[in-house]
Amino acid sequence: MGFEEHNRLQQKTWSAGDFLKMGAELSIVGERLCDSIPIHAGDKVLDIGTASGNTAISAARRRAMVTGVDITDALLERARQRAAVEGLQIDFERGDATALRFADASFDVVMSTFGAIFAPDPEKTASEMARVCRPGGKMAMANWTPEGFLGRLFLLLAKYSPPNAHVDGPVSWGDEAILKRRLGPYAKDIRIKRKAVWFRSLSPDHWVEFMKTYFGPAILAFEHSPAAAGDRLAAEMAQLVREFNRASNDTALAESEYLDIVATRR
Repeated sequence: MGFEEHNRLQQKTWSAGDFLKMGAELSIVGERLCDSIPIHAGDKVLDIGTASGNTAISAARRRAMVTGVDITDALLERARQRAAVEGLQIDFERGDATALRFADASFDVVMSTFGAIFAPDPEKTASEMARVCRPGGKMAMANWTPEGFLGRLFLLLAKYSPPNAHVDGPVSWGDEAILKRRLGPYAKDIRIKRKAVWFRSLSPDHWVEFMKTYFGPAILAFEHSPAAAGDRLAAEMAQLVREFNRASNDTALAESEYLDIVATRR
């Protein structure tokens, strides 16, 4: 699959449902990453794969000058609406992680929470992140680990999705050895912390229905699956929630591990 075809599929996937409803529980990840860097007032920040703007908004709250890019227009519009409600000045624009329009060394911080990992060429994505980051600046990411809840979910969805969807591709960014191989040539040091975020629902079955309705990759997988296969996918998703459930009552409180990464540009 060529890059343009891949991007069209990604646009279709992330335009389906309503990612903002699922992404609400991920907003804390952007807040944490901004503090891990840390973001300073006046920093020029680029958020790649900004989606509905979680991390860009977190950086703007810290008085940074923020640009957020994404390939999906519907998500960018939601991000603009959210920033306007908070009175934040953020430049949201369409942009491809593998071909950023910005000049070399344009930003003090280049970051992405669960966004750049979906670009079709990981090595090109890493080189573009490094190119637009100034020497001594920070390249920061939050990436799902393969063995964590969301990493396992993407691996599961890949079994039921079209073969050219590469739903499991993003998970490789959460492998520390692969991550260091991609960012290592551009970084003086790479700091990695393992952290967790929580997904809540009234029950595992409620969570499956929620994801079928609002989460693009899940919608794609169920659309591609005949009825019997869709029933199996729903059952496997519910079982996955039970495996990671940490709730002390009858609800679902699924713990999902991710890497909090801060690399210093050479």
